[in-house]
Amino acid sequence: MSATTLIYIVGLSIASMAFIFMFLILKPSKVTKEKLEKVLGRETVEKIKEAKSDEEIKQIIRSLSRFKKSKLKTLMESQDIRDVLKAIREHILKEN
Repeated sequence: MSATTLIYIVGLSIASMAFIFMFLILKPSKVTKEKLEKVLGRETVEKIKEAKSDEEIKQIIRSLSRFKKSKLKTLMESQDIRDVLKAIREHILKEN
């Protein structure tokens, strides 16, 4: 294989990897009940179901560990607690 061919192969592979990477970044993530339960944990979900008001739910969310909060922010693609409350009402509390 000549050097020119190798340069072409490397250039094409870089371009194709960049395209795949951009596709993965731009693909929207969907929030589901299973994903929320996985990020929050079973105990936290039970506490949220037992909470009587939005303020209690906010306190539960704020008391999460730093790791869980960052995973939750990544899942929600937002740092706003109102988005988290909306998703919790939609996916977890809809059964009650």
